[in-house]
Amino acid sequence: MDITRRCASALLALVVCGCGGPKSDARDDAPTALSAGSADDVEHARAYIGPFISDNPDRCFADVGLDRPTLEGRAGDDIGPRVLPVRVVIAIDGSGSMAGRIGGQTKLDLAREAATRFVDGLPSTVEASLIVFGQQGDNGAAGKARSCAGVDLLAPMSSDRARLVAAVSGVRAVGWTPLAAGLARAEALLARSSTPGEQIIYVVSDGEETCGGDPVAAARRINGGQTRAIVNIIGFGLPSGEAAALKAVSDAGGGTFVNVDSRADYDRTFERVRESNRQASNAIRQSNAIAGNAVQTSNAISSAAVCVSNIISSEKVRLSNDLSARAVRGQPVPFDRTAQALLKQRHDAMEVRLKDFRARLQNDEARARGKIDAAADAVR
Repeated sequence: MDITRRCASALLALVVCGCGGPKSDARDDAPTALSAGSADDVEHARAYIGPFISDNPDRCFADVGLDRPTLEGRAGDDIGPRVLPVRVVIAIDGSGSMAGRIGGQTKLDLAREAATRFVDGLPSTVEASLIVFGQQGDNGAAGKARSCAGVDLLAPMSSDRARLVAAVSGVRAVGWTPLAAGLARAEALLARSSTPGEQIIYVVSDGEETCGGDPVAAARRINGGQTRAIVNIIGFGLPSGEAAALKAVSDAGGGTFVNVDSRADYDRTFERVRESNRQASNAIRQSNAIAGNAVQTSNAISSAAVCVSNIISSEKVRLSNDLSARAVRGQPVPFDRTAQALLKQRHDAMEVRLKDFRARLQNDEARARGKIDAAADAVR
C-alpha cells in the first residue's frame, strides 16, 4: 500500500471517530454494514470518502462569552420602589414662596439642584421630563388665575439628560401652587403601564394646593389608573398642617413624602434617591446580562445546528452524486454500502457532539444566571 493511501486511511480513521450524521434510506445500520464488509472494503471505503469529508466540524462549535455585570453596592436607604424605571417626571413648584431660604440657600436653588440629582445615576435607558407649575402671573390676587393655569413643560420626555439639566435654569419662583394641575400634566407625559412604579413623578414643593384643585384625587388616579405611576414628594420647610396635606398626596400616589428642614435633611434625602437609582441601575444590568446571555447561548446553539446540518447535507450529496455518476459510467463502487456506513458513522458522531454542545452551553448559561442573581441579592 503506497504512502498516499496509508495517509488517507489514517486521516479518515481520525475523522470518523469525531463525527456523525443522518440515516441513509437503505443503509441505516452502519455497524451492520461495516461488519459485513471486509477489512479491505473498509480501508478502501475510507480512502474513497476522503475527498467528500474535507470540511472540519470544529468550526461549528464556537465558545460563548457570557456577561457578568458589575453591580453597585448599597449606600443607604432608598426612596421609592425597587422597580425598573422607564419614565420619570420631575415637577417643581414655581410659587413665589419658593424664593424662601433653607440653610442659606433658596428653596428654588435647592429645587433646581434636586432636578439634577433626581436623574443622577439613573440608567441611560430611562426617559425623564421636567415641568414647573405656578410660575406664570404672580403670587398676588391679580395674577392668581394666570398662575393657577400655568403648567410649563421645560424639558420633554427623553433620555437627553443634558437638555433637562439645561432647562433647570428656566424654573422661577413666581406665583401660586396648582399642584393638582401639575400632577395632571405629569400624568399626560406618561404612558399606559401595568407595572406600579416603572413610572415615577417626583414633586418638589414648599406648600399645599392653593388653586382649588384636588391633588389627592389626581395622585390616586395616576397611581391606580392606566399609568400606575408612583408619586413621590419632597417638601421644603413645611409646617405640620401642610406637610400632612402633601403626605396625603404621596400616600394616594403610592409613594413617599419627605419634609426637608435643613441642608443636612436635603442631603440625606438625596442619598435615598441615589440609593433608589442604584437599585434601578443594578436591576437593569442584571436583567440585560441575563437576557443577553440567553440570546448568545440560543444563537450559538442555532448556529451550530445549522452548521452541522449543512456539513452533513453537503457531504451526503457529494457522495451520492459521485456514486450515481460512477454507476452511470458503468463503474460502480463495489464497497458503496461500506462507504455510506462510514459517512453515516461520522455524521452520527457530529450529531452527538451537537447534543453535548447544546447541553454544555445551556448549563453554562444557567450557572451564569445563578451567579448574576446571587450577586444582585448580595448588594440589595
